[in-house]
Amino acid sequence: MKRLLAGMCTIGILAGSAGAVVSEMTPPPEQEETLVTTPAIDYTSSADVLYELGLFQGIGYDAQGKPIYDLGARCTRAEAAVMLMRLLGLEEEAKTAPASPFTDLQDWQKPAVNVLYQKGMISGASADKFEPESSCTLEMYATFMLRALGYSDKSGDFRFESAPLFAMQIGLADNFSYDLTAFRRDEAAQMSRMALDVKPKGSDETLLAQLVNKGVVAKEKAEALDQGNQKILEVLKKTDAAVPYAADVLATLIDHETGSTMSLEGKLVDHGTKAVLHGTLFAALHGSYSVSQRVTVVRDSSGICISPLANRHYRDDQVAALLRETNLLSLVMSAVPARSLLGEVQVSGNTVILPVAAGTAKLKFEETGALVERTVSMKLHNVSYNVSVKTTKSGTGVELFMPTDAWRYIQISHIG
Repeated sequence: MKRLLAGMCTIGILAGSAGAVVSEMTPPPEQEETLVTTPAIDYTSSADVLYELGLFQGIGYDAQGKPIYDLGARCTRAEAAVMLMRLLGLEEEAKTAPASPFTDLQDWQKPAVNVLYQKGMISGASADKFEPESSCTLEMYATFMLRALGYSDKSGDFRFESAPLFAMQIGLADNFSYDLTAFRRDEAAQMSRMALDVKPKGSDETLLAQLVNKGVVAKEKAEALDQGNQKILEVLKKTDAAVPYAADVLATLIDHETGSTMSLEGKLVDHGTKAVLHGTLFAALHGSYSVSQRVTVVRDSSGICISPLANRHYRDDQVAALLRETNLLSLVMSAVPARSLLGEVQVSGNTVILPVAAGTAKLKFEETGALVERTVSMKLHNVSYNVSVKTTKSGTGVELFMPTDAWRYIQISHIG
């Protein structure tokens, strides 16, 4: 599906050296229109969670009284500020916060910008301009969230340009938290939802627990959310107990936006903290030539990497770029999909069903606890995924041999 969107300015400065803030619901400035592909909306469930907790609002309500989130819209600096204010439970405090020096704010934007400015979480594009309608980028919003969680780019906790990577390291984001080609209200809602499970710097409590203690979130609503998290932890423990095992893997993806396709077939050995796959990678970038190559994929504490890629049609960086953007290897190398994808856990006999973004993941176990099969079928960021991993052997007899030249491999992800 296509639509016309106005060109967007992605330049802005947040609190400190680089960054920007956030806007609520105003139209983008009129500019030359460009035909682009409409991104899919992937994180409505996260917006629902935030809405139920009173931490997120939409732009209105439909005929059935359900909130309209407008998740497909670009996220502006003013919107980001409003989202952050609500996520931190600062809405009441914002009503009486001292004014900021910015002269380009609308009345509805002032409370959020004022309170966050006074707390040192945001700054302007200049001494007296905030540029509220400039687009908020992934780096900007990650910087916002990290500062709100007590981390400082000024003191060296992270750098603006690598804020998304640092966000991954502390659990604020994962391989599937955002679409690299766009940052919209959809991705902002997702990162805000994941922030609830993160412990701010120096705290023994999660952000959600702090909001409950402040009376911002009702205790019973937080407990219901925690129960869902506990079920996911139980699934993780179950898969951890199932290693080691060897399995046959077949995984495919179709990028509907670019026409690129990819598949991976091979043998996987998973020992929990480490896993190695030997197989064949097939790739056809942008609907062009299809090539195949033998590869080795490694997952360890440093993340996921793949052996050097070389063929006469595609450079290794082109193939690696698609692997990074789609994160197919994360679905292959990890028994449980990334946290950002997971919905409510369902159990049917020895099968665990995990609703994921526009799809389902299934884990089938034997009575003994051995993992028999895991599958994933989903569509995310306009990419369709299908993954099948069938166990061929399990138990102490499954040996894992790490390649001695793994230092030469191409880093695909810094988390597994």
